[in-house]
Formats: sequence, C-alpha cells, structure tokens
Amino acid sequence: MNIDDISVILQHMNLKLESKRPTEDIQDADLRRFKDKWLFVVTLVAIALVFSVCTGFIIVNPNSSHAGIALNGIIGLTMALAGYYIRGINI
Repeated sequence: MNIDDISVILQHMNLKLESKRPTEDIQDADLRRFKDKWLFVVTLVAIALVFSVCTGFIIVNPNSSHAGIALNGIIGLTMALAGYYIRGINI
C-alpha cells in the first residue's frame, strides 16, 4: 500500500487529511521555557533535599531498622538520575 492508495481511500470516505503545525507565539514560548526551567530547578532541589535527608539519617543512625528504607531511597534516586541522563543515548 502506498500514499496514492491512502488518498483514494480517504477520498472515498469523504475524509480530509492534513497535518497541523502548532503555531506558538514568542511570549507563549518564553513562558513555557520559564515554567520548564523552574520546574526543573524545584525538582532538582527536592531530589537533593531527599537525598541529603536519607544520607544524613544513615550517618546519624546507621543501626536503625529504618536505615534500609533510607538506603533504598538513595539507590532509587541515584538510579532515576542515571536513567534521566542516559535516556537520550541511542544505541
């Protein structure tokens, strides 16, 4: 099946197929970039805060029964960060 077959089918079904390119104003694009940047910064600060709290909990109280949960949190955050940075690599 090629493009001509698809156009014949669409004409037969009275459908019109066209691509739409979203037009974005400069002000809208600036606002979107501003929001994306601050969302990234706030998320990064939250991750760093959780990481430091979990690390501090393990350092202060290493023999606690909850130290394993803190260690799992640290490992999970580290793996999530590693996955975020290598997601763009196409092998």
